[in-house]
Amino acid sequence: MPEIEVQTEEESGRGWIYHAAIQREGRRTEHTVTLSWADHELWSGGRVAPSKVVEELIAFMLERGREVPARFDAATVRRWLPNVDRELPGRF
Repeated sequence: MPEIEVQTEEESGRGWIYHAAIQREGRRTEHTVTLSWADHELWSGGRVAPSKVVEELIAFMLERGREVPARFDAATVRRWLPNVDRELPGRF
């Protein structure tokens, strides 16, 4: 199972910017993820920290065999995995 570590959080004009690392199969990759306030609310109902939403989103992608780009906005996951809006909220 990959190890996902959300390392830093910065506020942006419409949400947050996260720097995360994924450790798997003896290699480490670095990722920058932006998360809007709207997606945080949609996926978690505001019940959990935004960093936890990012962590679960990355895990969701990996579990479905999706590569995690070096930089991406969380909203783009809808194009890659159309069920994200229905399935991700059940993880919180």
